[in-house]
Amino acid sequence: MESNLKEQRSGLQEIRNVFRGLETLYQTYLPKIDPVLLHDLLVRELEKSERAPFYMVEVFTKQGTDSDWCKDHIWNTTGFVPAVYDNGTHYVTNMRLTLEALKKLQDFDFVIEVTGDYTGTLTGRGASHESTRAEYLKC
Repeated sequence: MESNLKEQRSGLQEIRNVFRGLETLYQTYLPKIDPVLLHDLLVRELEKSERAPFYMVEVFTKQGTDSDWCKDHIWNTTGFVPAVYDNGTHYVTNMRLTLEALKKLQDFDFVIEVTGDYTGTLTGRGASHESTRAEYLKC
């Protein structure tokens, strides 16, 4: 009985260790992406076999970023035109999301954070997140 309990604890610790490793990979390769968004997308791709599910995606940028260029980039990356908030530093679009699209959205110095929520359909939701990054909060 005691041996079984030790195995269970060991297994739980292994899950924690692997999860920490996964978080490290997220931070290494997609540091500006909200890990909750990233995890949700990966679960939907793997378990639900949803390829490019619909999400409401929010991109936060530094103050002074060229809004027209950002809108065009998001349009070219996602196929959807974003709504723009907070004096051109917060872009929101409903789109089909992939890891590749997340990578393209985050790969600029002026991008501070990318977050979002699963919607399942192309809906008309607007902004619902605030940036958690200190760089954005200083703006």
